[in-house]
Amino acid sequence: MGLDIPAHVPPDRVVDVDLYRMPGSEQDLHAPWKALQDTAAGGVVWTPHNGGHWIVTGGSDIARIYADHENFSSNITIVPREFGEQFPLRPTTVDPPGHRRFRQRINAALTPAVVRTVEPTIRRVIIESVERIRPAGCCEFISECAVTLPIAVFMHLADLPLESAAVLPGYSEDPNSEGPHAGVPVMERFAAFLRPWVAERRAHPGDDLISCLLTHTTGDASLTDDEAVDVGVALLTGGLDTVVSSLGFMMAFLARNPDHRRRLVADPSLIRAAVAEMLRRFPIMTKGRLVRRDQVMDSVCMKAGDMVILPPLHGLDEREFHDPLTVDFHRPVAPHSTFGNGVHRCPGAHLSQIETEIVLREWIARIPEFEIDPVRPPTMRSGILGAMLQVGLRWDPHTTIVVPVA
Repeated sequence: MGLDIPAHVPPDRVVDVDLYRMPGSEQDLHAPWKALQDTAAGGVVWTPHNGGHWIVTGGSDIARIYADHENFSSNITIVPREFGEQFPLRPTTVDPPGHRRFRQRINAALTPAVVRTVEPTIRRVIIESVERIRPAGCCEFISECAVTLPIAVFMHLADLPLESAAVLPGYSEDPNSEGPHAGVPVMERFAAFLRPWVAERRAHPGDDLISCLLTHTTGDASLTDDEAVDVGVALLTGGLDTVVSSLGFMMAFLARNPDHRRRLVADPSLIRAAVAEMLRRFPIMTKGRLVRRDQVMDSVCMKAGDMVILPPLHGLDEREFHDPLTVDFHRPVAPHSTFGNGVHRCPGAHLSQIETEIVLREWIARIPEFEIDPVRPPTMRSGILGAMLQVGLRWDPHTTIVVPVA
């Protein structure tokens, strides 16, 4: 595998796993991870790929490490380690207590009252998308519906003109693609977009998200412009990646499982529980942590300075959930790590759930019967954030419904 195995790594814990090239992940992102969880010696294994790092596969251990910033630092969240060191992003890579001044401002900018104000925008965007494609009888859901939503939501929260978002990198854009932005890191392109707006809101604050980041007072030092840009990039990209892929997985599941879909059509009150259950079943996030001090877990010693990754496996662990691969809209609610855990739990989790609930509600009200388009089947990509790249859907236009817009 091309890398020396450290002396403290037991040979029987070494696996040939590259999180960026999981075999079969193009068709099923979760299957190779689940296979590793089911076959790994114990719950902790080590791979020489991407600089060498531990992989924790047990659900309870994943949740515990997420919450344990004393022993597992967020200063580096990406492997290989040197790649993570090149792209620190506040507050994602800031541990407490420094993390607090960022998180307090984010919480103030994303209160339940603020989220309620964006619901009409979410509803308008998805209705416009569905009505545009409904007569056609088919669509590629990611590009024709999903990608427009989180951008529109961020632009609404930040009080920015939607048309200005045209310069932003596309969802899951290949960082090695050619063109006018070739060689410019994707995150820097997001930052370059936000920088002048942060300066403008510094001079002329309002009641929008960016102004809240700059003006919210907590007793700590105010955010600098660079810090506010970092937080803005984290919020913008986090919402884009998680919402788009989560919607893609949900729509693919409902297209393949007509009984589940028809339950929601017959009883839309199930949508909230259905979204929560599908978020458990189809997590996308794999995060890294830096070991701060020596730790013993599952009878192996992790040394200070080692990297650990936490794959999307908490919600798929039989020790935590009965029959976890089955989607059960009536499953009792239980904690999982789809949005992380601890101080770095995704601050936009509530907003993401609301977005996906509204999308499903408005879609099935208009297109209750749909299936996978065999010409454009779901395709995925593994990585730190697993991505649903394509979901082709088709339906009979005569089965669709015209719903008056209030």
